[in-house]
Amino acid sequence: MTSHTENVSALADAFQHALNAHDAARVGELMADDVTYWEANLPAPIHGRRAVEDHFRENWKPFPDATIRSVNRIVSGDWVADESEWTATHLGPLETPGQPPIPATNKRISGKAVAVARAEHGKVKQLSIYYDNMTFMAQLGLMPGP
Repeated sequence: MTSHTENVSALADAFQHALNAHDAARVGELMADDVTYWEANLPAPIHGRRAVEDHFRENWKPFPDATIRSVNRIVSGDWVADESEWTATHLGPLETPGQPPIPATNKRISGKAVAVARAEHGKVKQLSIYYDNMTFMAQLGLMPGP
């Protein structure tokens, strides 16, 4: 018999696999229809499975080789928190809310992120991703380093 904790962890694994495959449809299949999603560069949360799919499709355009891997995971009840490492190459225009597009820098970047998610009925109901935007921009050469 599979435990609830194993189910939540398997959902997190499936989500990471879909991200690394750049499979927006699969990302959507793993989300509740009324999912709430937020990440560090968004001015406000995104609501709804289709909106999250579209968000990831757009994010992969400037970073077509983006990958992420979990280095630590904590699961408690319906919640999962992953500390992850990501890498990507900036190969296309980067759209940022309220700003003009940032042209490709062709720079390889990497960083750490923490994703905190709540599952409900086997789907991601709520997801927030935290990362250091300042270091991200510095690696792209768009601002001074720390």
